[in-house]
Amino acid sequence: MTPVRTLPIRVAPLPGEAIDSWLEAIAHRTDTTFVDLDTALHHEDRSASGRVQRLSMWPMHLAPGEVNTIAAATELSAAAIEAMTLVRYDGVALSLEIRKGRSGGWPWGNGRRSRYCPDCLAESGGRWQLHWRLGCVFACTEHRCLLADTCPYCGTFQRPRRRPSGVLVPSPGRCPHPSTDTAGRSRLARCGADLVSAPVMRLSPGHPALRAQHLVLDVLAAGHGTFGVYADHPVGARAVLADLHAIASRILVYGTAEEIADRVPADLAHALTGIRSSSVSSAPASTRRSELSRAGGAIATAVAVTAAAAILDRSDIADAGESLRWLVHGGRRLGRQVDAGVMGDWGSATSTRLVAIQVAALRPLFVRAVDQLRYRSAAPVPSRPSANATAVDDAVRRIPTLLWPQWSLRCTVTPCSSAQVRPALSTALLLVGTTLTVGEAADRLGSAVPAGGVTRTLAHLRNAPHWDDTLTALTLLADHLRAEPPPIDYERRRRLDYRDLLPEDLWKQICRRTGTPPGAGQKADFARCLLFERLSGLPASQSPFLADDYDVRAKLSGFPRALTPALSGPLDQAARRFLDDHGLDEEPVYWHPPLHLLDGLELPGPNPAAVDLAALHDLTRHEHTALSEIARQLATTLDVIRHLLENHPAPASPTAAERFERRVAQTAAEETLSRAQFVDLYCVQRRTLAEIAAMIGASRKVTGRLARHHGIAPSAGGPPVDPAWFHHQYVTQRRTLRDLGHEVGRSVSRMSRIAKDYGIPIRPPTDAGNPQSVAIRRLAH
Repeated sequence: MTPVRTLPIRVAPLPGEAIDSWLEAIAHRTDTTFVDLDTALHHEDRSASGRVQRLSMWPMHLAPGEVNTIAAATELSAAAIEAMTLVRYDGVALSLEIRKGRSGGWPWGNGRRSRYCPDCLAESGGRWQLHWRLGCVFACTEHRCLLADTCPYCGTFQRPRRRPSGVLVPSPGRCPHPSTDTAGRSRLARCGADLVSAPVMRLSPGHPALRAQHLVLDVLAAGHGTFGVYADHPVGARAVLADLHAIASRILVYGTAEEIADRVPADLAHALTGIRSSSVSSAPASTRRSELSRAGGAIATAVAVTAAAAILDRSDIADAGESLRWLVHGGRRLGRQVDAGVMGDWGSATSTRLVAIQVAALRPLFVRAVDQLRYRSAAPVPSRPSANATAVDDAVRRIPTLLWPQWSLRCTVTPCSSAQVRPALSTALLLVGTTLTVGEAADRLGSAVPAGGVTRTLAHLRNAPHWDDTLTALTLLADHLRAEPPPIDYERRRRLDYRDLLPEDLWKQICRRTGTPPGAGQKADFARCLLFERLSGLPASQSPFLADDYDVRAKLSGFPRALTPALSGPLDQAARRFLDDHGLDEEPVYWHPPLHLLDGLELPGPNPAAVDLAALHDLTRHEHTALSEIARQLATTLDVIRHLLENHPAPASPTAAERFERRVAQTAAEETLSRAQFVDLYCVQRRTLAEIAAMIGASRKVTGRLARHHGIAPSAGGPPVDPAWFHHQYVTQRRTLRDLGHEVGRSVSRMSRIAKDYGIPIRPPTDAGNPQSVAIRRLAH
């Protein structure tokens, strides 16, 4: 292979210059034709016939060998050579089909021809910028004018391919196309029109079209977009230009002259109207489209990109959606179906930001609450629903069947009760961003409320005031749970066996320790239902403890009134013990999402935090004040009252508090002294109750109650009588009261009263007074 010789005269490329322009400048400077320049640059690529065997792709792409050859001949780096080709924009502003030797049309493909700025040509001596070949470049920001598309004389597009071979030396700044005024061999003559004189549309300083062009050039230079809707979430240049192209192309297709005139400066709108109204009926059918394209290229692009950039340059997605709505609905005017289902196909590689803007634009068309939830229309960045099964499974684990009351109460509306709203809101929460149906979502959460009931409740919420804020709250909550999963797996909680929750012996122990009347068995079941609902996230109606009927539900709803701080703590400990027994010691007993997510929202339901707890507790301990009346007096709802009493129980009344203190003291005494120990001290050692009280650090009354607890009647004088000894001697041994009284120093009448206190039946006098019978029984034993 013959090494490439360096060119004797070299011309430095200008910043941003296209490679064909630079080589043209070299040929012009050296008074050389392109054929001779090819020979110098590609000496080894000739065939036997002497012709150069390669594609004419200099403006677009060079093979590595060509890059190295040109670099060696001009003593430039290979990177500098390749930077002058469209490869630098491949996959960003256009798509190069390198193997076929052409450029594609995505998204701004125009690589096989070039616009130009006459002023730039005049200043540079006819040198062409590479980015003029991009379809998204329509204006010169330095000279504040639109670019020219064609020759002012012959009307042809400029630089459609590499400069033609021949014996002509290139003339920079002149139209190189064959002259239409010659024929035959004279067609080697060129048009030669001075492109510097091409008329262009001048733009005033600060013109919106210049702003739009600056945005495009900044994106190309930085490789990503950070303006407008991309400010808080930068997006790659490819996606930004695809978004811009998607909107711009639809502006030209669907926008009427009046609609466009409302959104672009008057000079651009007037210029576009002139193009659209130009009569082409006399032109051959085969040329009408090209004539229109020639006349309106830069102008039409300027109009479309300026209007599109104004949408994308908005401060947030909602504002951008509002500004796009006219265009989205414009399709309806033309008879096209316009809804969320057909809005996705706006071109390949568009960003999620454009999707969000589309959804925001369509929001008025989302009549049903379900659609608004699926498309996250209240989110700062809405999106199309996802069918990702894994994401749905994860969401099911994060959401209880009944939404946390701290949240559901804020969203409750008349005439819906908490029992209706809580399962409906949980179902709605699962619908956010998914393709699930209402029935599928309810089934996945184990809801006992059918799809129809959920739909009706959501309709009430949708039609109530502040629905937008309710929708925002659900969307914020769904996003929060996705970003920060809760510490509880509610799917696992739903599957637990709760039959051993709060065993009977534990309930009685709690009641004994807290001085709580244990009540009938139903009261214990109410406590179990309360724990079941809070632990599992399921309604109490699905618990294994109570039948679901109206009477039971009514009694259960009043159970929070029976709670006290003393009782609530042990119940929580019982719940903790239950979870630990099932291997869930890493999970908290209860949890709810942070309420600060609701800050600033106007929600339809009452705020539990606004209720005066002291007033609530005072009213609760008035036994004859119904909970509904308490709710009325405190200007809130019955559900809020129940919720507050569950989480902030009212202290016991003074009488109950005294009972509680006595019971705690007695329990402590029972745990200190067993029955055998007490009988030994009181009946055998003959200690007084006061002495025993001093020994265990209790009061005389406590030891008196302790004696009665052990079945011993306290004695005002003389030694106490052990009931077990009394029963054995009187009933089993058949001894008389007189005999026993003489032994313990009591009269017959006193022994009779003690027998009655101990529940020992008195024998008839005839049997009791037979000494012979007594003696015989003693001998028998």
